[in-house]
Amino acid sequence: MKHRVGNQTRPERAIRVAAQESPDGSGSTTEDSDLHALIERALPGCGPHTYQLLAESARIGTVRRGEVVFRQGEPIPLTLMVRGYGAFRRTTVDGQILTVDIAKPNDLFGFSSIASTRTPVDLVALTDGHILLWKGSEVRRIAAADPELALYVIDRMAEFLASITERVDGFLHQDARRRVIRVLNRHRDLFFTEPAVLSRSHLPSLVGTSREMTGRVLRELEREGSIARVGRTGLRLLRPDMLGEDVVPTWRQAT
Repeated sequence: MKHRVGNQTRPERAIRVAAQESPDGSGSTTEDSDLHALIERALPGCGPHTYQLLAESARIGTVRRGEVVFRQGEPIPLTLMVRGYGAFRRTTVDGQILTVDIAKPNDLFGFSSIASTRTPVDLVALTDGHILLWKGSEVRRIAAADPELALYVIDRMAEFLASITERVDGFLHQDARRRVIRVLNRHRDLFFTEPAVLSRSHLPSLVGTSREMTGRVLRELEREGSIARVGRTGLRLLRPDMLGEDVVPTWRQAT
């Protein structure tokens, strides 16, 4: 069976798991139990029949850096990022590319697939990785028979709405400096690790400003001794307390 990931069509490949040796020396794979464990960790509190159905209906894929997992305007799938990182990118009506979030290992997203919505973003692989995908119609059918899954979807959608409100508030009411610091703080484990997953080239689309404006803020932070630019695209954090300048969103102050 083939699974299309981005612009490439390749055989569907299962996640590699260790083989357990039986007493007679023959190998028996644990792929099924491993798949169940992955889904249960990402989606706690559901019934065993739900995990069984999700394991049976999952499409398992391998992605390479730079590949598009799904595109803006396509039906959104429920997606589990098993390994690797991805960027959610949106192209605005005037052609600007914004990175609205980063998908990390063990992230489960796309819950609006239950309503057969179309995704407002592309998911582009930042690194090589493995993913699990489910069609929205499959998720809706399973959720209809499991109230715990349905409630989990509702909770996650509420969290997503609050997160979107926070980010819109940041875009509207924070200047470029605050927005750069907020992004560096939110993704410090990806900017300031070795090897880095995110680089200076990712900042403009994450911050929502021009490359020139982002560069101006980085130079200002560098003069203050907070960060250092390394090579053509890298960053080094010199003062971790600098990221503490990020403000608490107004909607959280009111709750």
